[in-house]
Amino acid sequence: MELGISEELLRIYYKRIFPCDLFAQWLTYNPRSTGLSKREFSFTLNGDIYLRYQSFDSSSDFRKELVKLCPIKIDIGAAYSNAPKLHRSILSSSFKPQWKELVFDIDLTDYDEVRYCCGDQSTTGSPICVRCWPLARSAVLCVDRSLREDFGFRHLLWVYSGRRGVHCWVCDHSARHLDQTSRTAIVEYLTLVRGGSGKKPILTAGNYSKSNDLHSNGNIDPLFHPCVDAACDILIPRFTNYCSTVNGQNLFGDKRRLDKLLSLLPDELKDLRDRLSGEWSTDIQDSKEEVSTKRWNTLKRFFQENGRTSILKEIVLNYTYPRLDANVSTGVNHLLKSPFCVHPKTGHICIPFNPQEVDRLDPFNVPTLNELVEQLSSVSVNEHDISNNDDNISTNDKHLLAFKNTSLRSAIEYFETFIKQILQAEYSCTNIDQAEDNSHVLRSIPVF
Repeated sequence: MELGISEELLRIYYKRIFPCDLFAQWLTYNPRSTGLSKREFSFTLNGDIYLRYQSFDSSSDFRKELVKLCPIKIDIGAAYSNAPKLHRSILSSSFKPQWKELVFDIDLTDYDEVRYCCGDQSTTGSPICVRCWPLARSAVLCVDRSLREDFGFRHLLWVYSGRRGVHCWVCDHSARHLDQTSRTAIVEYLTLVRGGSGKKPILTAGNYSKSNDLHSNGNIDPLFHPCVDAACDILIPRFTNYCSTVNGQNLFGDKRRLDKLLSLLPDELKDLRDRLSGEWSTDIQDSKEEVSTKRWNTLKRFFQENGRTSILKEIVLNYTYPRLDANVSTGVNHLLKSPFCVHPKTGHICIPFNPQEVDRLDPFNVPTLNELVEQLSSVSVNEHDISNNDDNISTNDKHLLAFKNTSLRSAIEYFETFIKQILQAEYSCTNIDQAEDNSHVLRSIPVF
């Protein structure tokens, strides 16, 4: 196993901490976990052994298999028409995915052409650092806002992936029953920049602009769709820190990075582009002087005073707008890494977090498997921990309250609160027929 993660430690974690009962309620949207047997899991075992189409009749069966196999990775798939573990013994026509959460995957490797501290353009070999992690924070805020305000979704579970990104599970009933066409439309709506794999980012915001507006000073400045403007309201204030010489990517203090940014200026501003490229050509590396911030503020002020805020927005969007892995979101049968599993390369737990508190999420201070086992060994579960208020944990698993003595406590309690809210929403619908025929499923995508 990577990082020396032993099966012994994983076995302790799966036996005493991993919230199997809460998982069963979440993945069935039922407090009694009815229907868990139709939900697909996959396990990755030591030695790159991959087991797909795993399914379990109960949370206790799920835990037993975790303890037995000690997977280094757990993925979650769709709910099927029959138990996935029986897929080889039934006709393919009788084994179809029925529904799954709408999911999103944001990975900082897709930003490699606009981050210089880590990834392909770095010599450090680090997957993330404090200079580029703000990209993930900005992405969370933008996507979360759009899903809630533009689409009306309410139950979004955000999870740190354990290494270099974040995942979002949209758990609303309407989202879970979207077909592939609708999922694709939502992803396209949220996509402005296509990058990754060394490709030059392609800003498609121009496709979303309304009719051009001729300003009194004679400059033509396109009007963006309100969702793009809403994203810019989030991203522009954060861009100052992102381009910073001291704290960010030093976008204006390195000649190559500067020329790349200036190349985004339109052809009619070629003279300005050439002048700035010459005047700001001196490389400023690891300087305590905040050169990039000063130069960015100068450029920003120029665009604002001359009625060219669209150029300002396009620069910010090209660098910091969320970059989504469309394939993860569009396929109903696509699997995604489970919350609370252990990332084999870092040992970090994939913890859920409140998107409104994403700026407080420190990816370098997330609980690790080793830390949790050490914390368990230093305390004992006493009668005070086992209170009658823990209704969501079965009698046989009362010992799992040991998580309250670990640094994973806040993440599990947040997960539990999230599940209570989604279960309440699921069963507050009095018209059962409406829920069964999906008549309330979202059928249209916001139009630009």
